[in-house]
Formats: sequence, C-alpha cells, structure tokens
Amino acid sequence: MPPFNAVRRDRLADAAIELLAREGARGLTHRGVDAAAGEPPGTTSRYFRTRDSLMRGVVERIRALHFADLERAPRGPVAESAIAEHLASLVHDNLTRHRSRQLAVSELFLESTRRPDLHEVMAETRAAQIQLMRHIHAAAGVDLTTHDAAMLVTAITGLLTVALTTPEALGLRTPEDVRALALETIHRVRESAAGRSSPSPA
Repeated sequence: MPPFNAVRRDRLADAAIELLAREGARGLTHRGVDAAAGEPPGTTSRYFRTRDSLMRGVVERIRALHFADLERAPRGPVAESAIAEHLASLVHDNLTRHRSRQLAVSELFLESTRRPDLHEVMAETRAAQIQLMRHIHAAAGVDLTTHDAAMLVTAITGLLTVALTTPEALGLRTPEDVRALALETIHRVRESAAGRSSPSPA
C-alpha cells in the first residue's frame, strides 16, 4: 500500500458522498468512487478495504465537515438569537451548498437499519452531535440539558428530511422558506425547554 495520503483519502470520501447522494447506498462501490474521483481503478480499495470501511470513512468525513460548521457558532455572551440564526443558516446550507452531504447522511441512516456496524457508528455520531449542540449553546451562555439538545437536533433533522423529500407538504417553495421555518422551530423548542426549567408558581 502506498504512503497514506490524507488529502487523497478526503477526496475519495467526498466523491463517495456525491455518489451516495446521486445513486443511493446500492450505487456506492469502490469502482464507482474511483471513477467519480477521477482516480485509477483500485485506488479506493487501497484506502478503504471493504464496503463497510468505505461507509465508515464517509461517515467520518461528513462528521468532520458538519461538526466544523456547527463549531463556527458565535461564542461568548451573545444573544440566543445569534445561535438560532447560525443553526438556521446551516439548515439553508444543507439544502443548497451541502445538499449532497445531507442526502448522503439520510442514505447512511437508512442503510444503518440493515448494517449493525454502520448503525453503531451512526448512533455514536448522533450522540456526539447532541453533545456538541449543548457545547455550542453553553459557550454562548445558554444552558441546554441533553434532553433539550436532543429535541433540538430531532426537530432540525425532521425539518431537513421534509424539506429534502416533500417540501410541498409544508408549503416550502425555496430554501429561504425552510430557513425561516427552521428559525421558528429552534425558537419554539428552546422556549419549551425554558418553560420546563422555570420554577412552578407557588
């Protein structure tokens, strides 16, 4: 095997993301990734020996990219609305610039219901996403419980799924419509969380 090349590995994973988005899990093959990445036949199999390791590599790449986007949230004593705006902007990005990435994530979650090894890494990634949601809020002076952060992640994930598959069901015509709904959803979930944490009147 040639010396490990991190740039090439990422490029192969990026090509696999596009392939997953375009053809679904069935279309994700080593040969297909080689062609999509413009690499000689056999290149992908040298970096990802099995199909399972290829899927894991895609998960790791998506996680690194997505978490980096989340980490760019405002820090310090900022208004809660600044965090909400950041999250809503990410929803918009996931329907436009990063649409392929979001479609690939959806494919991986569906495929994980049939592959125990993939399910394990997807579940761990989701748990880490929930904790990261708590972390970026805490860095802005907003305290979310794990339950509240999980509800927020669930609401955003559900909104993205509808926006990607059946946007007409919610009257969503443009990514900007989704961004506005994301902002409303985030505020509602956090208001609900704040209501649960408020002391009951005597």
